Amino acid sequence: MVDQGKARGIHERLTRIRSDVLRDYPFFGRLLLRLTFGYAECGTAYTDMQRIVVDPEFAAELSDDELRFLLLHELLHCVLHHCTRGKGLHHLLYNIACDIVVNSLILEMLNLPDFTISGEKVIHLAPDHTEGRAHSAEELYAMLHKNAPEHLARICAGATIDTHSPWDALNSGLLDDIWQQAICDAAKKAGSWSGIPCNLNRYIAEIQRAPKVNWKQILQDFIRHDRSDYDYSVPDRRFQGALLPSYQEAIYGECVENLWFLIDASGSISDETLSEVFHEVCLALDQIDRLSGYLSYFDAQVSAPIGFESIQDLLANPPVGGGGTSFHNIFDQLPLFFMDELPQAIIILTDGYAEFPAEAASQGVPVLWLICDTEIKPPWGTVAHL
Repeated sequence: MVDQGKARGIHERLTRIRSDVLRDYPFFGRLLLRLTFGYAECGTAYTDMQRIVVDPEFAAELSDDELRFLLLHELLHCVLHHCTRGKGLHHLLYNIACDIVVNSLILEMLNLPDFTISGEKVIHLAPDHTEGRAHSAEELYAMLHKNAPEHLARICAGATIDTHSPWDALNSGLLDDIWQQAICDAAKKAGSWSGIPCNLNRYIAEIQRAPKVNWKQILQDFIRHDRSDYDYSVPDRRFQGALLPSYQEAIYGECVENLWFLIDASGSISDETLSEVFHEVCLALDQIDRLSGYLSYFDAQVSAPIGFESIQDLLANPPVGGGGTSFHNIFDQLPLFFMDELPQAIIILTDGYAEFPAEAASQGVPVLWLICDTEIKPPWGTVAHL
C-alpha cells in the first residue's frame, strides 16, 4: 500500500524538478509536461509513454539531482520509442541496451563523465567501451548478445534505475505517432538553446524528415500497377475510389506510374506547410522504387502537369501559387491536360478549404485526397490525412 503522505512529498519534489528542467532544458521540459506522475509499489520506477510511475519508498532515498536524472531517463525511453521496440528480443539484454543509450545521452546533456544513483554508477558504456549514445538500442543489443556472458556481469553491475516490465503490454502505432509529433513540436518551440544532445539532434532531424504518409501502403491499397498483362474492368462500387486490374499472370516486380499529383499552393497554405507537402511527394519517390507521374500546383488555377521520374525532376519544379482555391478547375482541365490518356489516379494534397465538385467530375479516375486538416471530410474519393 502506497504511503499517501510520502507520495505527496515526492510529487511536490518531482513537480519542482520538472519546472527546473523546463527552465534549464526547454526541449526536455516541454516533453516532460506530457507525462503525468503516478505512484506505485514497483520497487523503482517505470514509464508507459503516458506516465512516469515511481515507488515513493525508492524515490525518497534519492537526492534532487538523482530524481532529475531519473525523470530524464524515463523521458528518453519515450523519446527514442524504446518502450515499443524490442519485440521478440531477450528482455534483459534489450533493457540493458536501452539504459546504456539513455544514460549516455543524459551524461552528454549534463556534461558529466559519469553519474551515481543509490551509491552505484549508472551504465553508459557499450561492450567495446564506446559511449552508448553513439549506438542505437538494437546495435547495442547485438553487441551484448555477441559478447554475453563475457561482459554481461560487468555491465549488470551498474545501478538499476527502473523496470521495463510494463513495456510488454504496449503496442506501437498511436503512441509512437503521438511522441514523434510531440518531439517535433518541442524542438521547434524550445528555441536556439534547448539543451538537446548532438546525437539526439540527429535523431530529431530524421523524425522531422520522416514521411507523414506511408506512401507504399497507401498506394498499394489505393491503386497498383505492374508489368504483367492486365485489363481494366468496370470497378465494383463496393471498392469506391480504387480501380482494380484483373491479373492474368504472376506479378514480377511492381511499379506505380501515370499518377497526377496536385499540391495546393493557395494563399491559405503557409510556406512551411507547402514545403512539407512538397517534401511528402519527394518522399513518395524515396519509398517506392519505380514511381512516375505528373506534378501540378493549383490555387484558383492549375499549372500544366510536368512529368517526373525522380526527386531531381521534382526539385526542378518548386511550388508556385498563392491565390484562392478551386478544386473545380482541376477536373475542368483534366481532359485538356490528358487528351491521349487519363491519369491512372489523381492525388490531391490540400488543406481542403474549397468547394468540392461532384464525383462525376473525376470522369471515373480514382481520386485520393490527402488533407492537412483532420476536420475536413471530402464527400467522395479515398481520404487520408497528413
